[in-house]
Parts: sequence; structure tokens; C-alpha cells
Amino acid sequence: MNAYTLTSAELTVLMDHMTGGRLLDQTAALTELQVDEQALVAAEENLLDQGLLLSLPFEQVSGVSSQLASVLSAALSPDRVCVVRTIHQGHTDPPVIFSLTAECIARNQVDEQGQHVFAELADQEQVLSAILEAGGEVAAEEGSAKNGTAKKGRGTPKPRPLADLLKEAHRLVMLMVVEDPADQKAVAHSLAWVETDEGLWLADGTLDSEEPLAQPVGVAGLCQRVGAALEKSG
Repeated sequence: MNAYTLTSAELTVLMDHMTGGRLLDQTAALTELQVDEQALVAAEENLLDQGLLLSLPFEQVSGVSSQLASVLSAALSPDRVCVVRTIHQGHTDPPVIFSLTAECIARNQVDEQGQHVFAELADQEQVLSAILEAGGEVAAEEGSAKNGTAKKGRGTPKPRPLADLLKEAHRLVMLMVVEDPADQKAVAHSLAWVETDEGLWLADGTLDSEEPLAQPVGVAGLCQRVGAALEKSG
């Protein structure tokens, strides 16, 4: 899996090259992006040293390396986008974004140092595993759960009000999947689950109730529902 960690200045330089220099054609853009010209010069030199920007004899820069260009192109113009937001007790993780095209699947997020981390995934199975991992359900648990075992015990057999579960939740995970996000008529499909001491609970809008309910689910069942959400939008 190819992975790239970029500062804001490095990402700005790369995006500028990929948009034909239009990103920074106005001085105001530097202020909006919170970078200065000195930082951009240093970023470009660093990218050249890493081989992420390529140069030809007698030319300063010829373009972005092909592998990185493929990842950034997917992030810039995806056919489908999946966004995972995880809320813990007391804090919210930066969103994890999966951008899918016919040529590439890219994952990106901002790390604790404020750097932009991009990675190329091989296929939709890796997307599924990465979504569960981003939500706290690590890949190892996904594999062990294929026999139907829940993460923490069996959970309560009957659905419970989502509002009550949120008061007990260690973590709330929300997944949104959008097909053709550039289309103004694009439709978003969403899925949400909660982790409590009793286990995992999947928000279910299909249940006949006056208030939102969630039903207990094992990691295997959650894996199936997330996979179905990806297939539904594909």
C-alpha cells in the first residue's frame, strides 16, 4: 500500500501543479491556505528531494509523480466518496475520507500533527476493513467475528432507543456514502453505530417506532451492513 504524509504547504504545492498553477494564481489564496511563499519554496524543494515532484534537465519542475498523482486525482475528482466520523467520549476524530474512482481508491485524513496522510487501497475489501478500523473495529476483530461473535458479549436482545444508548456510548461512528458527489442531485446513504459496555448497536431507521432505535449487532453483522452500504451506492 502506497502511503504519503504531506504538510499543508506540500499539499498546496502538489495541488497547484495538478491544477495547472491555478490554485496559487492569486495572492489571496496563500492567506486562505495559511501558507506563505517561503513555506511553499521549502515544500517544493522537499517534494523534489523525495521524488514526489519530478524535474527534467533545465526545468525546475515537470510534474507530480505518477503514483501520487493517481491518489490525489482520486481525492480531487472521485466517482464515490465515503466519509467516516468517529465521536468518542470528550473528543471527535478528524474525518477519514475514502475517494473511489475506476483507476484508484484513496484514503486521506489529517493526523495529530496536522499533516495530511494519503494512502492507496487495493480494492473495496480494503475499503471495508479500513472503514471498520477507522470506526474502532480493528481488522483483527473483523476476521474473528466472521463466525458471528459480537465484540463484547451478546448485547441486549431487543432494540433500544438510540437516545438512551448515546448516553452510555463509548463511541459513535457515522458513515456517509455519496455516489458522484460532483452531481448536484447526488444522494447520500448513511449508516451509524454505537459502542457501549453491552456491545455494538446499529441505528435502524426501518424499525417501526416513534423514536429512533438501535439494534444489537456483532462485528460480522456490522461488516455485512457496511458492505451493503458500499454496494448500494456502487
